[in-house]
Amino acid sequence: MKKHFILNLLLNLGIIFLVMSGVAAYRSGNMLILGVAIALSVVLIYLKVVLLKHVKAELIRKQQEQQKTHKPKNKKG
Repeated sequence: MKKHFILNLLLNLGIIFLVMSGVAAYRSGNMLILGVAIALSVVLIYLKVVLLKHVKAELIRKQQEQQKTHKPKNKKG
């Protein structure tokens, strides 16, 4: 889980940096840098969505395993 947290943090920082770079490139009129920043931002957002789906599936799997091991026993009497 620590690996996923660090990866999520790096993806967030990368997205923020690329958005800021895109805005600066637009203001200066450098369309090549703007295009590269937009393309890389889309890739990082896609990777973030994939990471979130992976973490969600992993958490659901762990919760199901815990429910299977902690089933309450019915006592008769």
